[in-house]
Order: sequence, then C-alpha cells, then structure tokens
Amino acid sequence: MSKTFKIGIVGVGPRGLAALESLYVAKKHLGIQQPVHVLLFEASPYPGAGQIWSPDQVATNLSNVHERNLSNNLAGREALSFDEVYLPQFPGYQEWLELNEGEASGEQDHFPSRSKIGSYLNERFETLRQALIGAGLVELYQHEVVQIETEASGCTIVTKAGDYYKVDEVVLTIGHQPTYDSDQLSEWDAHAKKHSLKLYKDPYPVGALETDAITPETKIALRGFGLSMVDQVRALSIGFGGEFVPVSNSIEFEYKPSTEAPRELVAFSLNGLPPVPKPFSEEIDAWFKPTPEENKLLIEAMQTAEANASEIKDASFLIEAIAQITSSVYQRLQARARTTDLSLEQLSALTLQLIKNPGHEHTLLVSHNTEPLEAMELYLKMACGKTKISLDYCLGQVWRFALSVLYHDYTYMNLGDDAMVDVVKYIEASKRYSYGPPVKSVQQLIALVKAEVLNLDFVKDPEIQLIKEGWRLTKGVQSVDVDVMVNSVIDAPQLKAVSSSLVEHLREDKRVDAVSYKLGLHTLEDGRIISQGGNTHQHIALLGRLAKGSVVGVDDLIECFGKPARKWAEGVLKRV
Repeated sequence: MSKTFKIGIVGVGPRGLAALESLYVAKKHLGIQQPVHVLLFEASPYPGAGQIWSPDQVATNLSNVHERNLSNNLAGREALSFDEVYLPQFPGYQEWLELNEGEASGEQDHFPSRSKIGSYLNERFETLRQALIGAGLVELYQHEVVQIETEASGCTIVTKAGDYYKVDEVVLTIGHQPTYDSDQLSEWDAHAKKHSLKLYKDPYPVGALETDAITPETKIALRGFGLSMVDQVRALSIGFGGEFVPVSNSIEFEYKPSTEAPRELVAFSLNGLPPVPKPFSEEIDAWFKPTPEENKLLIEAMQTAEANASEIKDASFLIEAIAQITSSVYQRLQARARTTDLSLEQLSALTLQLIKNPGHEHTLLVSHNTEPLEAMELYLKMACGKTKISLDYCLGQVWRFALSVLYHDYTYMNLGDDAMVDVVKYIEASKRYSYGPPVKSVQQLIALVKAEVLNLDFVKDPEIQLIKEGWRLTKGVQSVDVDVMVNSVIDAPQLKAVSSSLVEHLREDKRVDAVSYKLGLHTLEDGRIISQGGNTHQHIALLGRLAKGSVVGVDDLIECFGKPARKWAEGVLKRV
C-alpha cells in the first residue's frame, strides 16, 4: 500500500474550508490514488466560518456583500466518490437561502448579517467534516498554532498547548492576524491603564461594546470613519435598543434612541471622508455595469501586462483601462449623470487624473471639501437614483465590477514588486466606493447625525490630547472630552507588522520574504511561500490576506472559493 500523504491546513475559516474542498475535488479529477490525510487546525468554535463570520456574533454586524452577489457567485460543492468514500454535495448560497428562508422579495438589495453567512459556511464545513472523519481522512484540532518548523522532507506544526504534528505539506489559510500597536495606540493603551479608562483596541468583535460599562452618559470617540466604524455605530445604537424608522416620502431614516443607548458618539479619521453606499438595487447597479466590449479593454490590458511582465513598472496599464471604461459608462448614463460637454477622451483623461489624485477638484466630482453630512446625503441620493451621478461615484462602481474580474481571473499577476505595490495602492484607494456599505447603513449614519448623536465636528484629523478623564479632541476653537475610545481601523496586511508567534517564527527563520514593507509576502501562483533567499521548494504555502502583493484578491469572501485554492490543491497533489 502506498504511503499516506499528510497535509496540514492551519486556519479553517472560509479559505481553509475552500482549500479542504478543493483538495478532494482535485484528488478526484486528477485521479490521484495515493491516500491523503488532512490535519485541520482552527481555534474558533465554528470551523468553516472562523472568527470573522462567526454565527454567534451580534446581528447588527452586516456583511458588505449583498445576497444577489452571493446567490450569483457563491457556488455549491459537488458530490464526490472515490476509494469507497462518499462526500455529499452542498448547495450554493442561493439554494441554501431558499431552503432556509424561501425566495427573496423586494426591490432593495439585501445585505445579510455576518452571522447568517457564518451559519452557511459552518454547515457547509460540518457536512464535509463528518464524511471525512467517518472515512478516517481528517482530524480537527481546535488549538492555536504558534510555529511551523520546516524541514527537508516536510513540516512540523506546533500548537500553543505544546503538541507537535508531522505533515508532508502545510498551507496557512489564516485571516486577520494580530499586529503590533501603532505608537498612538501604544500611548493610549498606557494612558487607559494608568487612569482606568476604556480603550477598545480591536475593532471586532463589536459585541464587546454592548456592555454595562457603556451608559447613556458615556461619550465615545470612534477612531476611523469606514466600514468598521459603521458596524460599531450600529452596535452602539441598535445594539442598545435604538431604532431607525423610515421617514415617509423620503429616503432617510429617523433615529429613535432607547433609554440605554449612549447619547454622543464622536467620529474622526485622518481625511474625514465618509463611506459611500453601494447602489440601492439591482436595477440601479446595472447602470454602472461595463458591457462585454468594455470588459474586453480590461482583459486585454491584463493579458498584455502579463505577457510583458518584465517591462511593467507600475499600474498604468490597469488604471488607464479603468479610466477608459469609466468614461464610456459615464457617457452612457446620459441624463442620469451630471451635465458635461467633455468628449469621451476628455472624460477618460479627467478620470485618470481622479484615480491618481482622489482630491482633484472638478464640477463632475464631489469635492473632498464638502461637509461630511452633505456628502453622505449626496451619495445616498446617487445610490437611490434620486440625483445626478458624479464621476467619482461612477468610477467607484466601475472599480467594483472590475475587481470581480481581477479577483476571479487575474488575482495572481506575476508582476515585479514595484508594479504590484502600485496595483495594490490603486485598488485600496478605490475601496471607499467599491467596498462601500449598504444604503441602509448610510441612512442610519445620517439619522444619527441629525439626531445629534453622531458628532462629525471633529471628523477630519483633530488634535488629540490625553487628559485624566479620557481624551480631548480639538478642532479650531471647538473641543470635546470623551471617556471611551474605540479603534475602528483594521490594520493592513503588512508582513512586518504582524505580531502572531506563527508569523514571527517564519520571519525569524527567513522562510518568508515581504513584497514591500507595506505589503504581505512573496508566493508562487499555487501559494507556495518564497523564502528570503529565493527558495521556492519549501513545504509550506499561504493563501489569503498575508499574500497581498503576490495576489490582489484577499479581502473577498467569494474569492476564497476561487482560483488560488484550486491552484494550491492541484499543485500539492501533483507533488504527491
């Protein structure tokens, strides 16, 4: 009998689940006869979902992916039979949703709670786990992994409990990793401990905010003005019994606070720019969808860049295609767009300027100098089709459609480091729009501002002074004292900033090499990690967030089940 090949999967959230599924799909389709045994390591109580999509998190935590997208793109798992083992099929998200809730209704795009998606992912994992455990093909260890020791013939996985597990290959499918505190957070942490103050350093889980320590009199500052802040604000309003009621003959809500909810939340960030909502419905979303001919511009740009990778030094090939597509889409909006006499070429040139300089001023753009409340109201109307569309809003939605193409077909570009850093820079800059929150979330933010609960007077880079009672925020002649500070900023996946012992050991052993000091580590297309010395034959791979820079699609749930997991599975089995 041939030797059993042992594979370790460290981190069994959505990406670890996808890796496990892909492994057995590839085994079947490649006709691999050698037995494969998998050791799974996931510390959270809900494998398949992991911490981010945990089914037991608060219901106020909404996904940033609408159910229409999940239904169209999160496919199910096919049934598999091999070696007298049967692995059952599992439905795609749409079928699962219909089985559990019936058919969806209503015009507005629905954004499910993270816990709901987590239930889907956990159920999907459990059906696979039960079949594999029954066949003796998998072991699940719900322990934290602290070290991977790489050797000539395989790897040793070391857990926090001090247990050692030998495997032939290991893949890290780890998501958000702890990072070293910034100088600001370190200073605030020491200040909070000295004066017994409340500082929430981790944006998640937001359910941690729903405690008796927060009262109606508590003044809370929120460091950040993006998606995490939206989740935290919902927890601090709805989570305390507050309600948002639709205003008749309006697209706005009215906030009705409970007696327990905090009465003042102070948001601030470096640039003070508010999040921008996605379109209200499928019909409005279709206004911004590129045609097949327009998508061809992007595909041809990507193919040309890949064919001439050694000559590509920056992201010009990508942003020039995005500008061309956006100008075409904007012109097609006709009366729905702001009035302009610019030609298609002039629109494309203006869009390129905007991509390179998001603060560029023009009548077709929403100025960065617009007051945050006014900007949110404007973007809300655009999202609902109630006012003329600005070029920047159109660009953001085109980016969103373009990212689905990039993440699906070109997530691994094999370009030089400088070019990849530039590509990632522009993708990240787009996310205020392309990863924008649901319309409902912006309606709620506006309602909180108008109810004088959410204070935006200090939203753009205030001076922050440490005082015995907490923190004092000052802007011009105004100041406000807060006694609780909540961090809403999720750190970027920078290899050098990660503080987990697992990644620290790999850094110390020079088993990993950063694409840039701002990004993650170098990998091959199949996820195998490239060492600092250029070794591409290590028995360790990585899929996901910490590979940003080698790949571009690392923050997308649907992408977890895409090409990277399949490439890894096919690669590791071919090495068997």
